[in-house]
Amino acid sequence: MLNSFDISRLHPFLQLLILTLFVFLGVLFSSLLSLALGALIWGGDVVQSAMVISSDTSAEALQYLKFMQACMQIGTMLIPPILFSLFYRKLFKILQINKIINGFGFFAALLLPFIALFLVNLLGEWNAAMKFPEALAGLEERLQQMEELAAKTTLLLLRADTAGAMLVNLVVVAVIPAISEEFLFRGVIQNILKSWFKNVHWAVIVAAIIFSAVHGQFFGFLPRFALGVMLGYLLVYTRSIWAPVIAHFVNNATAVMVAFLETKGVVETTAEEFGQNDHAFILGMISLAATAAVIWFLYRKNKEQRATERNSMINEEYQEDNNPNF
Repeated sequence: MLNSFDISRLHPFLQLLILTLFVFLGVLFSSLLSLALGALIWGGDVVQSAMVISSDTSAEALQYLKFMQACMQIGTMLIPPILFSLFYRKLFKILQINKIINGFGFFAALLLPFIALFLVNLLGEWNAAMKFPEALAGLEERLQQMEELAAKTTLLLLRADTAGAMLVNLVVVAVIPAISEEFLFRGVIQNILKSWFKNVHWAVIVAAIIFSAVHGQFFGFLPRFALGVMLGYLLVYTRSIWAPVIAHFVNNATAVMVAFLETKGVVETTAEEFGQNDHAFILGMISLAATAAVIWFLYRKNKEQRATERNSMINEEYQEDNNPNF
């Protein structure tokens, strides 16, 4: 019944418009739902106080903030791509919910966030050092304020004094965003762009630009863009959405764990400063080379796997053509 309307037959631009409509409806629905449930469970005063991000935010307001974050992620970035895929040729095909084709792809997904860490930190330093022309000083100040608000919100979401709170953070900050954002940006948007551009590299780059821009942090655009490119190629060369999901989870879960260990006094670095050092450029270049090498090896493994699949298909067809009982 759902496949009676096949979105895959539409032009990719129209597909993106439909997806945008789903996302807009998701934002509206999840906002209203989180406000209504928040007022019902925690009370209107707590909901109102959670809207003011500050270091003295109460425990109840923090609970609601995390609940709202989870609702918004699910409503705006998980449900829309799933709903979109229900109307796409074969159910869920566009999301590429397949098993990872080889063991190296799985380990690459686990390790790439750490391999790319110094590159991401270097890009973050360059991005933070950007200065606007004098005529755009007002815009720069506004963007800096947005950056500070995002940083405060992140610190609040990472706050955890107990193992239970840390596990909640893993779900809210790592599990849900990893699945929802990868389903939306890599699973649907990148694949729509690939069918539009007929070029996988442009699809990866543009999807990464959208991924970074949607987060609304200009001074964090470059490192998030680099992560988006890495996640995009993980999908391309493993042919499984679970590879970028795993890498995304590892990246976010690392921040959660570092923040928790820093709170407990086990480590001195903060989640934001993790991996920063006095040799940023050298380590950043080594990190770039290592990341590129892993992605190239994934490309080679994927090429070999495709060749094996083609040969297997040819052999099967040959056996069918030469089987008198067929």
